[in-house]
Amino acid sequence: MLSREQEDGIKDAAARLCREAGYRNAGTVEFLYAPQTSEFAFMEVNARLQVEHPVTEVTTGFDLLKEQIRVAAGEPLSFPAGEIKHRRHAIE
Repeated sequence: MLSREQEDGIKDAAARLCREAGYRNAGTVEFLYAPQTSEFAFMEVNARLQVEHPVTEVTTGFDLLKEQIRVAAGEPLSFPAGEIKHRRHAIE
């Protein structure tokens, strides 16, 4: 399990990558994590919703497909991106 600081570092890296690339839509930024050294490394960006996106929707309460359509239409997210909190657990 990641500490709050480790999780925040990974989230910050993903957000920074998307900002610098000018990416504005739903997607997944994947990292590899080495628990022995507490280091993470960028792996890939999937510029689409992953098949597992319902897990994120259940744990956060946000409809990612709806948000993807809103952003594609030029509308802002309906929630502050930096304030997403996981409130539940889910298994797929």
